[in-house]
Amino acid sequence: MSLRAATRLLARSALASRPLAATVPARLAPRAAARPLGARFASSTPKGDPGLDPSILVRDLTDAEYADLADADMDTLHEAIEVLVEDFGAANWEVEYSSGVMTVTLPPVGTYVINKQPPNHQIWVSSPVSGPQRFSYGKDVEGWVHHRKAGVSLGALLDAEFKVLLKEHLGEEGWEGTGLK
Repeated sequence: MSLRAATRLLARSALASRPLAATVPARLAPRAAARPLGARFASSTPKGDPGLDPSILVRDLTDAEYADLADADMDTLHEAIEVLVEDFGAANWEVEYSSGVMTVTLPPVGTYVINKQPPNHQIWVSSPVSGPQRFSYGKDVEGWVHHRKAGVSLGALLDAEFKVLLKEHLGEEGWEGTGLK
């Protein structure tokens, strides 16, 4: 065994023998203690995000559960946005969906990019109106919830932004929305 491998093994065994409280950073300890069983705090990083609202709880999904939920909701979203673009939008509005990435081009406003993030079990949105957003699947609510802003869901955010764009730029109303919660 090399010296490097022996050092790693020794470090791992030292961490394993320490009580859990000693391995959790002090700034995260209150959140770790307050977390209900079966829930995790939404985060975009594996080590957690200290800027998160502790009231936002998301479901721990298996990779298969995430894939099923994300695929179904992205398909629903794609169909609804196709209706938006084809039936209500301007002639130069477009939507494309391929390999988990949806691009919605709405000149002169800009381009939305909505994509799955399987490593984080999230759906990410880049909006020309509200900027970057990340959504995780909610624990207490069925649907994708904002990972930092309590009460904000993927469906509600996109519904509101697209309806305002339709009304302001084209004077159109009547689009039924994304179909997501």
